[in-house]
Amino acid sequence: MSMVQRSLNRDQLHDLNLKLVLQQIINHPATSRIEISHALALHKSTISSLYNTLMEQQLLTEIGQGAASNVGGRKPTMVTINQNYGYTVTFDLGYRHLHATANYIDTTIMEYQRIDVVNQSIEVMIEKCHQFLAHIAAKAQTVKGLLGICFSIHGIIKDNQITYSPWIDMHDVDLVKIFEQLYQVPVILENEANLSAIYERDFGHGGQYNSFITLSIHRGIGAGIILNKLLTRGESGRGGEVGRSLTLLGPNTAGQSVESLCSEDAIITRIETAKQLDKLDRDQVIQMFNDGDRDTERILRQSCGVVAGLIYNVVMMLDPQAIYLNSPLIEGLPELLAEIQGDYQDIAKSSFPIELIQGTKFATLLGGCSLITHQVLGLAGYELKFQTTETPK
Repeated sequence: MSMVQRSLNRDQLHDLNLKLVLQQIINHPATSRIEISHALALHKSTISSLYNTLMEQQLLTEIGQGAASNVGGRKPTMVTINQNYGYTVTFDLGYRHLHATANYIDTTIMEYQRIDVVNQSIEVMIEKCHQFLAHIAAKAQTVKGLLGICFSIHGIIKDNQITYSPWIDMHDVDLVKIFEQLYQVPVILENEANLSAIYERDFGHGGQYNSFITLSIHRGIGAGIILNKLLTRGESGRGGEVGRSLTLLGPNTAGQSVESLCSEDAIITRIETAKQLDKLDRDQVIQMFNDGDRDTERILRQSCGVVAGLIYNVVMMLDPQAIYLNSPLIEGLPELLAEIQGDYQDIAKSSFPIELIQGTKFATLLGGCSLITHQVLGLAGYELKFQTTETPK
């Protein structure tokens, strides 16, 4: 028993141990009471009591018998989180689309929708959210139903409120108040880039590092900062607003913000101008690059140099162990990742782990799912490692 455990009273100790057992089961989805007892150094009778409490709450489900030990004896009963305990919902309020997922408590995706909201007001987007929640409530067959809601915001969040929203006019709408009052569940707002970092920590390979940074490159550019396994937001929630930093690269770009040159929207606009075209999209840009269009190649390669310079500055300031890129454009053109890695090496005179987040389409939504799942299970601040599940098309 640790010093912390000894200093707690009986009820506090029971609550702490209950959370540790739940954490152990989440991180090891098929486990047994004896394995939990060994992992937590708690007596078998204590584990049995905690196990029974979680079973009574319907948080666990038994999934058959495991293998007997080397010395024989009864085969242990294996247990995992009860997927049907309840579900969470995450919304990504994007400029062009509202993305929505409903996830079972084990984070498995129940349903995903992408809803067109171009030129729609925040009030219309909220109504679309209500419609999605009603649809899932009619469909879901769970013990507790809706457990919590997370909103991914492309802006700055402080104290669970939006303080800056560059792409969507929020009309002073209080999302937390509206949805908490109507659905009577916790509602969390979080910056989109921060959720990408949470995704990489809790679902991806970033969990192997104590400190890493995600660069989210979409309409703007933002960084999600994980230091010592914890998300760092800054004093006013502006930590990670790296897209507004200035570039010193070249006579034609010096003094311009990084995101004005190499956000996805900026790249597309620059290619449209160079080619005298209108309304290009990401897929067309990818095709033009693959077809060898010189203007497209030039603009994309220049953007890679700017991104590499940004990464160098971020690495020098925060000293992370790795950088992850959340960029659908780079995911569609993986050779750009090699270009960024090479440009970084030219600047730094050394190599550094720069990788692409896998499954960028769902990174933000699953990051939000992890955040709200931690909250509703009372495990905020606990290290959880979720299994990546097959995502719907």
